[in-house]
Amino acid sequence: MQESRPTSQSRRRLSRRSWIVIGVLAAVLVATLVSMFTRLTPHVRDLAVKALNERFDSETEIATLQVSIFPQPAVNGTGLVIRYKGRRDVDPLISIKSFSASASIPGLMFKTLHLKTIELEGLEIRLPPGGLKAAANPDAGKPAPAGEQAGRKDEKKDEKKGEKRDRLNADGRSPIVIDTIRSRASRLQIDTDKPGKLPRVFDIHDLVMTDFGFDRSASFEAQLSNPKPKGEIHVKGTFGPWNTNDPRMTPLGADYEFARADLNTIKGIAGILSSKGKFHGVLERIRVEGTTDTPDFQVDVAGQPVRLQTRFAAVVDGTNGNTWLEPVDATLLTSSHILARGEVVRSEDVKGRKTYLEVTIDDARIEDILRLAIKAKTAPLTGQMKLQTTFLLPAGERDVPERLQLDGAFAIDKARFTNFNVQEKIDTLSRRGRGQKSNGGPSVVSHLSGRFLMKDGRIRLSNLTFSVPGSVVQLAGSFDLSSEQLDFDGHLLLDASLADTMTGWKSVLARVAQPLFRRPGGGTKIPIRVSGTPDKPAFGLNVKKALTPGN
Repeated sequence: MQESRPTSQSRRRLSRRSWIVIGVLAAVLVATLVSMFTRLTPHVRDLAVKALNERFDSETEIATLQVSIFPQPAVNGTGLVIRYKGRRDVDPLISIKSFSASASIPGLMFKTLHLKTIELEGLEIRLPPGGLKAAANPDAGKPAPAGEQAGRKDEKKDEKKGEKRDRLNADGRSPIVIDTIRSRASRLQIDTDKPGKLPRVFDIHDLVMTDFGFDRSASFEAQLSNPKPKGEIHVKGTFGPWNTNDPRMTPLGADYEFARADLNTIKGIAGILSSKGKFHGVLERIRVEGTTDTPDFQVDVAGQPVRLQTRFAAVVDGTNGNTWLEPVDATLLTSSHILARGEVVRSEDVKGRKTYLEVTIDDARIEDILRLAIKAKTAPLTGQMKLQTTFLLPAGERDVPERLQLDGAFAIDKARFTNFNVQEKIDTLSRRGRGQKSNGGPSVVSHLSGRFLMKDGRIRLSNLTFSVPGSVVQLAGSFDLSSEQLDFDGHLLLDASLADTMTGWKSVLARVAQPLFRRPGGGTKIPIRVSGTPDKPAFGLNVKKALTPGN
C-alpha cells in the first residue's frame, strides 16, 4: 500500500505551527531574560550594599548604579559612600566618585558578585584617629564600671565569632570577588586627634589590586607620593584582608623602591635620597628593612655635600609615621661608620617630630665628621675618631643647630692639623715640651679626648685633653657653631722646665719666671687661653691666672 505524502497545504500548516511554537518560545525566553535582566540592577545593588555594610560595619550609599548586558555585561555607577556606623557628623570612611566594571552574566546573577575588572575614579579613604573603634565610641579608652566589664568581655567574644561570619557567605565564600581593581588617582588620609595638626595624607597613583575578596589578601602594585621627604615610592606586595573591628591591624607586606626623595623638604638638611627594601606587618606596626644612598647629603649649618649610605631596620607606625630605629648602620663618605638606635616620633603640641638617637662611632675619620659641622672646605684636623653620644633633635621651627642637643664623649688618635702653620706650632710645642732647642724633625701626631655637651647652637667641652710627645693641653670652654668662635681656658703642661724651652736671653727671663709656672713633680704648667676659629686658632698666656698663686 503506498504511503500518502503530505500535501503542500499540510506542509504549510506544519511550518506555520512550528514558527508559532518557536515564536512563543522565543517570546517566553525574551520575557524571561528581560525580567531577569530588569532584576539584575537591584540584585547587584542590594548584594553590593549588604556586603559592604557587613564588611565595614557601615551604612553604604550608591547614588546611581546600572547593570547592562549588551554589548557585554557591565556595571556602572556614581557616588559610592561608606559611612562607618552610619555617622554623618564625620567624613565618610570610603568614597568613590564613579566606577565601571566588567563581568560575566553568571558573575552578576548569584550570591557571590564576581566582577572581572573595576575602574575607580576619585577613591578616598579616611581613617579617624585611634581607629574605627575610637570613632564609634569616643569613650572607648575610659575604664568601664565594674558591673559592665564582664558584659563587655562577652560582647568582644561575640564580635570575634561574628566577624568572620559577617564577611563571608554561608558557604564560606566572600560575597564580593573582583579579579582586578584599578584606580588612577587615590587618596589615603589618616586624621589626627590633636587640634591644629594636619592629617597624614598619601596620594596613591596607578593602584592595581588583583584577586580581591573579603576572605583573602589581595596582591597590589602602586605608586605613592610621600609627603616628607617629598618623593615617589613604588610598592608591590599584598594587602588585607581588611580588619573590620580595627583597620590599624590590617596586614600588609611589600617590596618598595623610593627614588629621588628630596631631603630639602625636611628643615635643616638637604640632598637627594634613594632607598630600596621591604616591609611587612600590620598598619600600626610595620617592620621595614632596607638601604639608602644619598650622594649629596648635607647639614645646612655646614652646607658641604657628602655621600651617606645606610643599612637599616625599623618599626614604623603606618597610621602616624612614628619610627623606631633598630639599628641604622651608616657609612659617611667611604670609611666612616656610624651606628645609631632610637626613635623619630610626633611631639606633643609642637609641629614636626622629635628625633632621639644613641650614636656610636667606633671607626671614623674626624675630617669626614667635620664636613657636616663646619663650612671650611678643608677640615682643620685629620685622624681616627671614636665617639659615643646621645642625639636629641626636638620638633620645632628653629634651625637644626639651635635645636640639636648632644651629650657624649670622644677620642681622636693620630691627629694632624691640615694648616701648615698650626701643625708647625704643634711640632714646636712638642719639641719645646721635651726641652729640644733646634727646629726641624718629623711632624708629630696628637691625641684628643674629652666630653661635650651641645645645646642652643653652642658646644661646651670639659676634660678636653690635647697631647703630643712632651706636652699636654688641658682645656674647657665652648665653640659657637654660628660664628665658629673658640673660647677656651686651660693649662699647657710641659715635661721640661720653662728655661729649657728657651734659648739666649729668654732662657734667663724664664728662669726668673719659673717659680710661677713650676709643676709639682717637675716640668712646667702654663695657664693659657685659646680663641679665634678652627682655621686660625689663637693661643695666648692667661696672665690673670699666671699671676694667681696655685693657678
